[in-house]
Amino acid sequence: MIRSVTIATGRSYNDVYQLMKARGWRTKRSSADKDWEKQITDTLKELGFKATRHSFPGIKGQPRKTAMTMPSTGTWILRVSKHVACLKDGVLLDTFDCRSSCVYFAWEIHPI
Repeated sequence: MIRSVTIATGRSYNDVYQLMKARGWRTKRSSADKDWEKQITDTLKELGFKATRHSFPGIKGQPRKTAMTMPSTGTWILRVSKHVACLKDGVLLDTFDCRSSCVYFAWEIHPI
């Protein structure tokens, strides 16, 4: 999560880490912990960015959205299976190759 916000905003890892830690971020999360979404959006807002959430629900008979089928322009933070990644202008910027993972939802990131 911290890495994706860092890449999306161009801020230092340490700055983003300190902001998210102040909001209760921790490396170990339970599956019932939903606060991480608010931590990301609040951190982005404090850094001067607006996050617009887009959901991509599965539709029977249609292929799921993946990082490779996302728009090729703009900055996005993607929520894929057990991972969060950053997509900038069609390029997936992450240490984990999740190009073919299903995108459950994504935040489109814009400077305020």
